[in-house]
Amino acid sequence: MKVKTPEPGGIAESVSGRDAGRLYMVLRAEGDLLFLADGRYRSCFSPKKKNLKHVRLLPVFYREIAARATEGKDEDSEIRAALKETARTSKNKSGGSYSCPKTT
Repeated sequence: MKVKTPEPGGIAESVSGRDAGRLYMVLRAEGDLLFLADGRYRSCFSPKKKNLKHVRLLPVFYREIAARATEGKDEDSEIRAALKETARTSKNKSGGSYSCPKTT
Protein backbone atom coordinates (compact mmCIF):
# COMPACT_ATOMS: atom_id res chain seq x y z
CA MET A 1 0.00 0.00 0.00
CA LYS A 2 1.44 3.35 -1.05
CA VAL A 3 0.64 6.43 1.02
CA LYS A 4 0.23 9.62 -1.01
CA THR A 5 -1.30 12.09 1.42
CA PRO A 6 0.22 12.81 4.82
CA GLU A 7 -1.93 12.29 7.90
CA PRO A 8 -1.19 13.13 11.53
CA GLY A 9 0.34 10.07 13.15
CA GLY A 10 1.85 8.76 9.93
CA ILE A 11 5.49 7.79 9.73
CA ALA A 12 7.78 9.48 7.21
CA GLU A 13 11.36 8.74 6.24
CA SER A 14 13.57 11.65 5.24
CA VAL A 15 15.11 11.10 1.81
CA SER A 16 17.15 14.29 1.47
CA GLY A 17 19.18 16.59 3.67
CA ARG A 18 21.57 15.79 6.45
CA ASP A 19 18.85 13.79 8.19
CA ALA A 20 18.38 11.39 5.27
CA GLY A 21 17.30 7.97 6.49
CA ARG A 22 15.84 9.23 9.77
CA LEU A 23 12.25 8.33 10.64
CA TYR A 24 9.79 10.95 11.86
CA MET A 25 6.18 11.09 12.94
CA VAL A 26 3.92 13.54 11.12
CA LEU A 27 2.27 15.86 13.65
CA ARG A 28 0.44 18.03 11.12
CA ALA A 29 0.49 19.03 7.47
CA GLU A 30 -0.10 22.43 5.93
CA GLY A 31 -0.11 22.17 2.16
CA ASP A 32 3.23 20.72 1.09
CA LEU A 33 4.84 21.50 4.44
CA LEU A 34 5.01 18.78 7.09
CA PHE A 35 5.70 19.25 10.80
CA LEU A 36 7.71 16.23 11.96
CA ALA A 37 8.98 15.00 15.32
CA ASP A 38 11.28 12.15 16.28
CA GLY A 39 11.06 12.56 20.07
CA ARG A 40 14.79 12.96 20.53
CA TYR A 41 16.31 15.66 18.34
CA ARG A 42 12.97 17.17 17.36
CA SER A 43 10.37 17.13 20.10
CA CYS A 44 6.65 17.58 19.65
CA PHE A 45 7.04 21.13 21.01
CA SER A 46 9.56 22.14 18.32
CA PRO A 47 8.78 20.02 15.25
CA LYS A 48 10.92 20.02 12.12
CA LYS A 49 9.41 21.65 9.05
CA LYS A 50 10.08 19.63 5.92
CA ASN A 51 8.76 19.76 2.39
CA LEU A 52 6.56 16.84 1.35
CA LYS A 53 8.76 16.04 -1.64
CA HIS A 54 11.75 15.46 0.67
CA VAL A 55 10.14 12.59 2.60
CA ARG A 56 8.78 9.15 1.83
CA LEU A 57 5.51 8.36 3.58
CA LEU A 58 5.32 4.87 5.07
CA PRO A 59 2.08 2.88 5.52
CA VAL A 60 2.32 2.95 9.32
CA PHE A 61 0.08 5.12 11.51
CA TYR A 62 -0.03 6.06 15.20
CA ARG A 63 -2.90 8.53 15.18
CA GLU A 64 -3.55 8.50 18.93
CA ILE A 65 0.04 9.50 19.75
CA ALA A 66 -0.06 12.41 17.28
CA ALA A 67 -3.43 13.54 18.64
CA ARG A 68 -2.08 13.66 22.20
CA ALA A 69 1.08 15.47 21.04
CA THR A 70 -0.90 18.18 19.22
CA GLU A 71 -3.01 18.69 22.36
CA GLY A 72 0.16 19.84 24.11
CA LYS A 73 1.02 16.69 26.03
CA ASP A 74 4.63 15.52 26.14
CA GLU A 75 4.60 12.40 24.00
CA ASP A 76 8.28 12.31 23.03
CA SER A 77 8.92 8.96 24.70
CA GLU A 78 5.88 7.47 22.92
CA ILE A 79 7.07 8.86 19.58
CA ARG A 80 10.55 7.36 20.12
CA ALA A 81 9.04 3.98 20.99
CA ALA A 82 6.74 4.03 17.94
CA LEU A 83 9.61 4.92 15.59
CA LYS A 84 11.83 2.25 17.11
CA GLU A 85 9.07 -0.35 16.67
CA THR A 86 8.51 0.77 13.06
CA ALA A 87 12.22 0.49 12.27
CA ARG A 88 12.42 -2.95 13.89
CA THR A 89 9.35 -4.43 12.19
CA SER A 90 10.18 -2.90 8.81
CA LYS A 91 13.69 -4.31 8.97
CA ASN A 92 12.35 -7.79 9.69
CA LYS A 93 9.76 -7.68 6.90
CA SER A 94 11.71 -6.10 4.08
CA GLY A 95 15.26 -7.09 4.77
CA GLY A 96 16.33 -3.73 6.10
CA SER A 97 15.04 -1.17 3.63
CA TYR A 98 13.86 1.24 6.34
CA SER A 99 16.78 2.10 8.50
CA CYS A 100 16.56 4.34 11.50
CA PRO A 101 20.14 4.72 12.67
CA LYS A 102 19.68 8.01 14.48
CA THR A 103 16.65 7.12 16.61
CA THR A 104 17.63 3.64 17.81
